[in-house]
Amino acid sequence: MRSLVWFRSDLRTTDNAALHAACAAAPARGVVALFVVSPGEWRAHDVAPVRLDLVRRSLVELSAALAKLHIPLLLATAASAADIPAAVLAVARAHACTDLFFNREHEVDERRRDAATIALFQETGLTARSFNDQCIVEPGAIRTGGDTYYTVFSPFKRAFYRHLSERGPLTPLPAPKPQATTGIHPDPIPPAFEGFESMIDPALWPAGERVAQARLAGFLAHDVAAYKEARDVPALAGTSGLAAYLAVGNISPRQCVAAAVAANPSGTYDAGPPGVVHWISEVAWREFYVHILIGFPRVSMGRAFQPATERIRWNDAPAHFDAWCRGRTGIPLVDAGMRQLVATGFMHNRIRMITAMFLSKNLFLDWRLGERFFMQRLACGFLASNNGGWQWSASTGTDAAPYFRIMNPVSQSEKFDPRGDYIRRWVPELENVEGPAIHQPWTLPRLLRDRLEYPAPIVDLSASRAAAIDAFRRLKDSSSHPYQASP
Repeated sequence: MRSLVWFRSDLRTTDNAALHAACAAAPARGVVALFVVSPGEWRAHDVAPVRLDLVRRSLVELSAALAKLHIPLLLATAASAADIPAAVLAVARAHACTDLFFNREHEVDERRRDAATIALFQETGLTARSFNDQCIVEPGAIRTGGDTYYTVFSPFKRAFYRHLSERGPLTPLPAPKPQATTGIHPDPIPPAFEGFESMIDPALWPAGERVAQARLAGFLAHDVAAYKEARDVPALAGTSGLAAYLAVGNISPRQCVAAAVAANPSGTYDAGPPGVVHWISEVAWREFYVHILIGFPRVSMGRAFQPATERIRWNDAPAHFDAWCRGRTGIPLVDAGMRQLVATGFMHNRIRMITAMFLSKNLFLDWRLGERFFMQRLACGFLASNNGGWQWSASTGTDAAPYFRIMNPVSQSEKFDPRGDYIRRWVPELENVEGPAIHQPWTLPRLLRDRLEYPAPIVDLSASRAAAIDAFRRLKDSSSHPYQASP
């Protein structure tokens, strides 16, 4: 009988554990591939249209690659997550597949969905096997000496590197060999997922594993040497640009780190040129945040990692949130970042921290509002990283920035966008402002300010910072253990 491979956030043929296992186990009648279109699940999880457009176009590339392996890619539709197990089973039965193979996803709802699928297959006498593929190391496998989950990144990273070193060189899996012909024709990929049409130029996000691998190779060959410094300059393309491709699975973290180690003269994870070492560390952050999803599932449910911070009384200021969303706060660097996000599905990482701190500290709005807004617009939207970054910025999460350490968007702008190139690119109202005033146009003479058609700051940075610090200090003083975390 046949094997069925269920693709989700692993849209590639190389280094795909489930696909590799399915092909290795395939009997003479071959392998069938499946992707489930699930509008209800996507809406419930705030999946961005730009990300889904990347997924859709990646499916076109994947279908062509699988066809060369004689593996047809089929599509099924399920209205909600609860309907997915039955949809997968129906495809298995329709095409005489007795074994299901898929790679694990680690958010709470996805784990429940997958457990229900396995149970349904077992009830009907079929088998279902899942594999670790989204991370290099199975999330939760790396524990402290006391057999608890790591809650701080630095010791996790040391343990992660130690684990990898003891395990031996990373060896990404090759694409499988062509399989027995099934005689089943692949399904056509639709020109759009209805209800999730993206307004963002798809040329910004070329799709497929070949694109992702080429980006990785180009980054390691030409850009990684300057990565540690260039990554902080928003006007430069100083990052790898691979986050979206990791999110949809056009490339695996194992492929990324294996290639980085190969490009590192030291051949290690934590020694050698600063650029490559720092970039490997960023991949380790991704591993850490998925590890947190497993150890502390509440972060998948809209709850703070630090339970005490749930007592914070955030401001209720819809007008301030609307101004933040539209890039009309009157703070140039914040507005530039928000406009870049809406226009492109991307925001520079340092600007993400600055805009998140501005929302959660200066505006003192609930970080969950910003977390959701980002997920609804990021091509690289990935719950573990997005949630981890937002909670870090809001001082509610792991390795959280101390509540009294708040990024000042003016000084950040002066340091990392000194000439205002990034601001002028995304806030054209300020394109003719010269000198230091590009960072704080409210200091211009009144007549010049009025000509800009750019809003005054919606909050005073110094006063709002002081108010946020006072609120967190009062929270800390009200509890003897305000930042104790437990699963």
